[in-house]
Amino acid sequence: MVTTALKVWVNAGITPQPSENINPVRLTNIVAILVICVSLLQLPTAIYFWDDTAWYELTIVFSTVILLTTVPILNTLKVYKSAKILLIFIYTLDIFLSCLLWQTNLNIQYFFLLAVFISPFFFYENEKTIMVLVIASLCLLFVGFEVRFNFPLDLQSTSLHQQVFRLSCASLFALSCLLCSFHLWKNVNRSWQKLAEEKNRSERLLLNILPSSIAQRLKSSPTLIADYFEQVSILFADIQNFTPLCKNLSPQQLIGLLNEVFCLFDTLTQKYGLEKIKTSGDGYMVAGGLPVINSIHASQCCHCALDMQDAFDGICKKYHLHTGLRIGIGCGEVVAGVIGKNKFSYDLWGEAVNLASRMESHGLCNRIQTTESTYELTKAHFRFNKRGGVDVKGVGWVTTYWLLGRKNNLETHVLVK
Repeated sequence: MVTTALKVWVNAGITPQPSENINPVRLTNIVAILVICVSLLQLPTAIYFWDDTAWYELTIVFSTVILLTTVPILNTLKVYKSAKILLIFIYTLDIFLSCLLWQTNLNIQYFFLLAVFISPFFFYENEKTIMVLVIASLCLLFVGFEVRFNFPLDLQSTSLHQQVFRLSCASLFALSCLLCSFHLWKNVNRSWQKLAEEKNRSERLLLNILPSSIAQRLKSSPTLIADYFEQVSILFADIQNFTPLCKNLSPQQLIGLLNEVFCLFDTLTQKYGLEKIKTSGDGYMVAGGLPVINSIHASQCCHCALDMQDAFDGICKKYHLHTGLRIGIGCGEVVAGVIGKNKFSYDLWGEAVNLASRMESHGLCNRIQTTESTYELTKAHFRFNKRGGVDVKGVGWVTTYWLLGRKNNLETHVLVK
């Protein structure tokens, strides 16, 4: 229970994630707890030296504890700057009143310099003015109490020169702490900025591998991801006679051609709200209706297939290529999930996947072959020509259709539902 309460306190104001690193908000919550613990450690001293000043010390301690409990509350309310300023103010006030309360020099003023080194971790780069004011004020308070505790002089024990020398050393020490703190702040912010850039880069790379919703699930929970979908559409596209084509192209030309083709296909996939699953050699696989379920997945695949044909035809004319594209579309139930440990991937399994693949491999150049289930779902909006029965390995005779085009100049933009 205590551990849970501490986690809630520390993560107040931020969304706790496994990849989340220390940041000013979380650090503010942590330091608030530490200051409360240090303040409570003063209670035995105050009780032991029970006199008139002890009541004041107890008041300071309990007031500090109560006020610091508002720090995570302010962070929860997203008032981050106020939380940081309140924390520093309460801490400074606690040290200030303690220095005034105890008439003898107990070196409590050195806690001001401790705050000088901690404060740079609280402030972002755009909060430079506040940060400079805070550390400068803390250094001045330290020097001020050094003057108070060392003047007027006790000339019987120390000389004037010794006191001036001590004060000069304290001032130089405070100035050194201030300069080191400012340098620390610059480096801390530079590190946080690089960390944020690397995190964003990792996020982009992860989203290039996995769907957004799957990536979020993978980050928040390391458990196995496996989902069942009652009906989705799968599209396979493959370049006809690609292997002979490779012999006539240099490696750079070959990769450049595939990159141009697949980049165009990626654009079309995003346009129609489909999910790119993978590429394999010159093959391209996408799916509709997952990981977010919708009712227009078949139409999305048909639209995308027609545009893929047109886009690839343009590339063939541009590079004078004598080849074409085979496309197959199928519908059905699948299981989708993430497999692998290092080079993991989001993939699909099921008879519908195999059938869609066969629609492509048993198809013809520059033709789009679909299953009967795809035809039934999209015949109201697209023109088809019945091919007839095709003997599909592992399945048997399957009735298939050629997708010819859209009906009545149907608008190609599809809204994802």
